[in-house]
Amino acid sequence: MERRIALHMAIIMTTAAVMAATVVGTNVGSIVRAQGNAGKKPQPAATLSIAVRASRHAALESKLDMSGPQLAKALKLAKKERTETAEILPDVEVELQKDDKLVHYRLEATGDLWNEDSHERLLLPDKSSGMLLRLVEGLRKQHYGSMSSWETVKQTLPNKSIFNVTDLESGLSFRVQRRAGSDHADVQPLTKADTATMKQIYGGSWSWKRKAILVQSEKGWIAASMNGMPHGGDGIPENGFSGHFCIHFLGSSTHKSEYPDLAHQLMVHKAGGKLEPLFDAASPASLAKLFVVVMNHQDEHMLRQLTKGMPEEEVVKWILTMDALVSVKEPHRKKNEGSERKASEKGNGSDNGGISIGNGKIDSEDDSSLSATVTLPITIVMRNVPERNVFYNFSFQRATEVSPWRLVGITNTN
Repeated sequence: MERRIALHMAIIMTTAAVMAATVVGTNVGSIVRAQGNAGKKPQPAATLSIAVRASRHAALESKLDMSGPQLAKALKLAKKERTETAEILPDVEVELQKDDKLVHYRLEATGDLWNEDSHERLLLPDKSSGMLLRLVEGLRKQHYGSMSSWETVKQTLPNKSIFNVTDLESGLSFRVQRRAGSDHADVQPLTKADTATMKQIYGGSWSWKRKAILVQSEKGWIAASMNGMPHGGDGIPENGFSGHFCIHFLGSSTHKSEYPDLAHQLMVHKAGGKLEPLFDAASPASLAKLFVVVMNHQDEHMLRQLTKGMPEEEVVKWILTMDALVSVKEPHRKKNEGSERKASEKGNGSDNGGISIGNGKIDSEDDSSLSATVTLPITIVMRNVPERNVFYNFSFQRATEVSPWRLVGITNTN
């Protein structure tokens, strides 16, 4: 399986190791710092491995291995405490190999380590936790693509240009050629082999569902989103792909609208490692619409991020619902339907439900309320169940006027 990144870096946790954090973003294969401790009693062996993945099941990962006496000392000084919950970095996992024992941890926003199974937290010394956070930030920059706007990308990748596309989940890559497109890139797989790889990414069946991807350019990797459905005009003979498919970037729009497509923009943010700031800045109305998009794409990792703060039993209920879905979406509306709707969306992006996402910013509430409710009409199709129209009722809360909104409950009615 082809992967973009397979970093393995042996770093001795000294002052020099902190400096290594600035190197992680480059294509450095290995950094080894001499210990300079000859003659001293050997310390117990310990290796800390940090992996960044877009989701827990993603095959594409960026990995960093650290070892040395300073690591062993930091672990020895670490205090332990029990806590049922932790504010973890959702795309980071840590493995600690010590004395022939392998323990899995999640990295907290504080730089401490939390064991999900035992609910035990390792409180690392401040210098060690700070260094871990800096290394992870460098690793994340290496793993994700840049949030480059469509206005910039269409100059970087002109028509007839050939470039690589890498799926953020599977790590599979294939080549495409940009054939057309003024609002986004209309591209085609270059060869039959490229078409076969793309179809493999979609599980063997073409689909309109969006996927987070990385597009390779001369300036580096760019965060993007693709659909997987051949449509429209053709142009490359004998590539086994009848038509083209679309690749969207930050701020690009569909052919049918002047506004960015919400599902594509969500996946662009995923490819750029920017889901958390996207969700934290969104209004209740925007979060409700994002919830529907995430459910339709059956992405458990994003659903858990979006429902952070909800009781676990409620989250599990919606995960089970999501797994049984064929599709869920807001009912299609005509462009000229309802003067009130048009007025409320003017300048905010009708396809995005009021989300002004073209420049990477999300609308926010302008009042002082700490709670809100949103009701959305939904068309839902479950396996072996006829299509039906329901309403989803979303409840939101926030701690202060400037705190992010959190989804606390969802009910549905006929």
